[in-house]
Amino acid sequence: MSIDTKRLSIGKLLGSVNEVYQIPLYQRQYDWGKDQWNDLWEDLLRLENDETHFLGFVITISQKRRNGFSHFEVVDGQQRITTILIFLTAIRDLAEEFDKDRAIYINNYFLKSSTIDDVESKLILGRKDNKVFRRLIEKRIKKDEIKTEKIVQAYYFFKEKLQDSNFQWQKIYTKLLDSLDIVLMVTDSYYDAFRLFESLNNRGLSLTSVDLIKNYLLSRISNNEAMLEECIEVWDSIIANLKEIESVRHDKVRFFRHYLFSIEYGIVPIPKLYSKYQKMIDNSDNILGLVEDIWLKSELYVKLYNAMLGIKVVDDLLNTIVRIEATTCYPLLLKCMAENLPKEYLIKILEAIEVFTLRRSICSISTRDIDRIYNHLAMESFKEESPVQYIIEYLKKRTPSDTEFYLNFLSRDFARSAQTKYILEMIENELTNNTKEKVISSRTDVHIEHIMPREPVRKSGKNIESTWKDELGDRVSEYPLYVNRIGNLTLLGSELNITASNNPFSEKKKKYEQSVICLTKNICKEDRWTFDEIEKRSEYLASIAKKTWNFNNLT
Repeated sequence: MSIDTKRLSIGKLLGSVNEVYQIPLYQRQYDWGKDQWNDLWEDLLRLENDETHFLGFVITISQKRRNGFSHFEVVDGQQRITTILIFLTAIRDLAEEFDKDRAIYINNYFLKSSTIDDVESKLILGRKDNKVFRRLIEKRIKKDEIKTEKIVQAYYFFKEKLQDSNFQWQKIYTKLLDSLDIVLMVTDSYYDAFRLFESLNNRGLSLTSVDLIKNYLLSRISNNEAMLEECIEVWDSIIANLKEIESVRHDKVRFFRHYLFSIEYGIVPIPKLYSKYQKMIDNSDNILGLVEDIWLKSELYVKLYNAMLGIKVVDDLLNTIVRIEATTCYPLLLKCMAENLPKEYLIKILEAIEVFTLRRSICSISTRDIDRIYNHLAMESFKEESPVQYIIEYLKKRTPSDTEFYLNFLSRDFARSAQTKYILEMIENELTNNTKEKVISSRTDVHIEHIMPREPVRKSGKNIESTWKDELGDRVSEYPLYVNRIGNLTLLGSELNITASNNPFSEKKKKYEQSVICLTKNICKEDRWTFDEIEKRSEYLASIAKKTWNFNNLT
């Protein structure tokens, strides 16, 4: 990381005659308000003699020199620099009444930059703000704009403060230039600038990398006003789509990675996401077409995540993909949608993904290769004569065998998770021959129930009962090995679950008998519940699971 860092007064920062600072297009509009303006004013008033006040860091990216001007893109510090330039504009306009030479000096050295041949604004804001800011500098502002424009509001705030007879504007002007300091940090790398921004602001890189992609994209077409307007509109639609699925596991960055994995070879880690898109934008002959394709895929992505393709059986399978945490498959699904795959084929692919995901999850197989697997399938499958068959066979080769799956299903600990609840629901479907006559109104109404409770004792008044410990006798030390086995789990309505609690088995059976869930009612056939019953039931459920999640069902 190559960074030039130096502490400067505001006067030295803005006093270089040929330097121009530019706010990138992705930055938010100017939004400081009265509280921040007043803080700056009060900070100046408190300064005495040679005291200085530190305003913070300003991070910039050095751009190519253009028309004799050195341009710097402001990554962090936009609000402070803009406010100070507005403040100086108010001082300039007040000085014109008392000291015309000083007003000219402020205008020519701090509000504008110049070369022998040209004059440029010292600060270039985003498109909407810049029109107002330029009118302010050129004294073409309309006072009624104070109702709608923060820049105009700030100008009149400082102008009214300066006009107060209790203060001498010359002293305020001197303090502003000489006694306010910033630390200027300059780099020539977008990536380094945003790494620096992350470390100074304690903000994650993931969000800013998407902003960075947008900025680079728009900078490439900034000379074409019509295309720029259209691109911004389309990009805003992309971000609006992605906000619908923002969660712990899904955000803008995840979509932009999945989009890449669906259209070209290679797995891109998050830190290299920006540079990858930068190259793609550079190599594109149709930037607007690229943005529109990203937008179309973002629409599909939201429909995939929200299971809203409009075909019930497909949407049910898409809901399953989310429940079993298999959304790493989205690059392949995006490709399938782009290829207009018939729904019958899409169903088979989704079923194969379910089998692949659950078998690997139950067998605790590392997910490190998952992105590469789905990237390969997205890029290679549709070159084959039978893409669906190719996908099924490819996933099958990377899936644990029947024996591995059965043994792991039998012996592993199952968490109280959406995936575990789904597995139990599917086994219930098998037990009822998939008639689906019993429909649960809401999954939140049904809980995962531990038959042998997670704690082998219960409190009843002041006494601690140890019915379960007494039942297990000498084997009670083995309790942690069995309590989370699949054979010890079932489904139970929320009200029944609360009342069943960690009661003795004889009391729990009374609640289970009230259940309409076959998986639960069958437990009532047992007279007692020990490790032997858990092992026997685990074997039974594992045999059902082996048949349920099996590639042979897909042929």
